[in-house]
Amino acid sequence: MIHLTRGRAVHLLLATVCAAVLLLGVVTLAVAQDDGVLIIDTGAPVYASTCKVCHGVIAEGRNPQVEFSHATHMVYACSSCHGVFPHTPAGTLTPTMKSCWNCHGLRHGPMGIIAGYECEQCHGNYAGRMRPDFHGRDWAEEPHVQPGIDELRTTCMMCHTKADCDSCHQEVGVTWRTAVPFTYDAENGCLACHGYENLTKVSEDGLKSYYVTGIDQSAHRDITCTQCHPDFDYTDDAPATPLWRINAGLACQECHDHQDVTEVYAESLHGRLIADGEYSSATCASCHGGHDIARLDTEAARRALHLSGEQMCAECHREAFDSYDDYYHGAPYKRGAVDAPSCWDCHGAHEVLAVADPASLMYSTNAVETCGQDGCHYGSSASFIEHTSYLIHGRSESVSANPIIRWWRSLRGQG
Repeated sequence: MIHLTRGRAVHLLLATVCAAVLLLGVVTLAVAQDDGVLIIDTGAPVYASTCKVCHGVIAEGRNPQVEFSHATHMVYACSSCHGVFPHTPAGTLTPTMKSCWNCHGLRHGPMGIIAGYECEQCHGNYAGRMRPDFHGRDWAEEPHVQPGIDELRTTCMMCHTKADCDSCHQEVGVTWRTAVPFTYDAENGCLACHGYENLTKVSEDGLKSYYVTGIDQSAHRDITCTQCHPDFDYTDDAPATPLWRINAGLACQECHDHQDVTEVYAESLHGRLIADGEYSSATCASCHGGHDIARLDTEAARRALHLSGEQMCAECHREAFDSYDDYYHGAPYKRGAVDAPSCWDCHGAHEVLAVADPASLMYSTNAVETCGQDGCHYGSSASFIEHTSYLIHGRSESVSANPIIRWWRSLRGQG
């Protein structure tokens, strides 16, 4: 612990103390303040309250190769650029260009481009002479096919376009095509801001958090942000709809090899409504989730999925879910019986249609086969369906309409 006296000498000594302590490899630094002792933990997340002890007034950037102003970046958390405490015994760590591209050149949905992405904007006349350390001058003569494939979107496209590749290839008669777009992908750089727990915004419904959690444990832990959020990327391609939630909810089909499912969904009640501009309808994400989408690699996870009818369906179909309470289906399902049918076991999942639709699984001519599926009512007939199906979502009404039960309830004061 280091005690410093008040006055201007504190500011003069502070920088020296910081440097000395860091060179000695000390993890925490204690400095005296008017109201006590302040501990600076160099291993903790980077907060403005920590930085301003030494940086009361943050000066302009001193790197002659970069035109940078802290002032224009003051609306962002320090940790957005400085992911770790920057001062180390080996020297000060400056943000890499990759961290700059978390914002620069990124189209942030309807907000448009967050910050400019012309090289000269930050690097001035030096831009034309810039060359990464790993990028040798004899690049064309070095093995670069595999590095280009491995890092095309995460490194190469930060500075280059397809035209840059073609300018060399065409001279030697080479045509190169890839399975991925020639656009930059910042991977999970969005978490520079959305990984900040205090990222909030005042909305009509009050304070809303934009802090993203759950990705590391989800099925999408290896997926980058722009793969699911096509509105938030480095291209000028128009999104499918005006709403980012819908576009993200439909992005699953870009990765999952379920062409049959995609086609079935497009013909479903949900898919048709979305195509007609009724954006309150369900997308993939509406049912399966987003950042915290579950993995189905265990029996427990599959059981949880089967029993997630309320989370999946009730948000839109509350009345139908609440009335799903008959003795043999709804009631045991809500108590956790894995052999009781979920909503989609009867109505279909991706192919769900209105019951009145002749193609619906629960339309009168199709219900016999649906109810007679393996594990359910083997040998069911049209007569069986006619005399029992109404009870599945109508038990409460049937019970209330029964005169004997109504009489018994009146005797017990139950209405």
